[in-house]
Amino acid sequence: MKTKTLKKIGIYLAALITFILTMFPFYWMVTASIKPFKEIFINPSFFPRQFSLAFYTQLFEQTIILTHLKNSLWTAILATALTLVLAGMTGYIITRYSVLAGEFMARFTLFTYMVPSIILLLPIYLVMQALGLINSHVGLVISYLTITLPFAIWMMRSYFATIPTVMEEAALIDGANHFQTYLYVVVPQALPGFISTAIFVFILCWGEYLFPLVLLSLDTMKTVPVTLAALVGGGQNINFGLLMAASTVTTAPILILFLFLQKYLVAGFAAGGFDK
Repeated sequence: MKTKTLKKIGIYLAALITFILTMFPFYWMVTASIKPFKEIFINPSFFPRQFSLAFYTQLFEQTIILTHLKNSLWTAILATALTLVLAGMTGYIITRYSVLAGEFMARFTLFTYMVPSIILLLPIYLVMQALGLINSHVGLVISYLTITLPFAIWMMRSYFATIPTVMEEAALIDGANHFQTYLYVVVPQALPGFISTAIFVFILCWGEYLFPLVLLSLDTMKTVPVTLAALVGGGQNINFGLLMAASTVTTAPILILFLFLQKYLVAGFAAGGFDK
């Protein structure tokens, strides 16, 4: 009994230490954004002794971060929606039609996900330039698909593999075609998988830096990762308070999304580990 108690205490202690180490950077980011400059470097303090919103005022007055947030939100939502439509149908076909080509496609898409996006940067830029999609959010969304689709197809494939085919077979016997079976029978059952995949894909798009940096040159078209990089500048005389305020504003939508949909995220992790 004593051994079990000690083991439980050790587990809780390890969890507490992990939680503190994980959350401390976020705590420092938020508190640094509401401290006066002297409390960040000259006379640093763990708890803010004086609250100030000067850095947030400076952020909204000197930058167009709200426009960049809107651009990030718009492109991330559109890329996520397109990814779910394409990855959902592809993952369903791979799991329901046991052919060699389908299994090859599943494993090949996983391989393409491992390719760094910087390798794809030049070919994508040349294609977008030929199509006239430079400085276009449409071109940016298409470039996002190169990193989101392989990941999403693999996740949806794993999730569809856990869904029994009994109801689908019954729908086909009752006269439904394959598309109707997928849309009205499979999709409702796979909704947790779609939501968890959407969260991952949205986060990938929200934090993507290289494609917006290269494909967008107009300031009004840029996204928040480019804004944060601009605030860092060349690494000299960085206004850390302003940077932390921008980081807090940028991180807030992701945290809100995670808090409301975390149970689906856990379901996605569980389904992603299944392979038949």
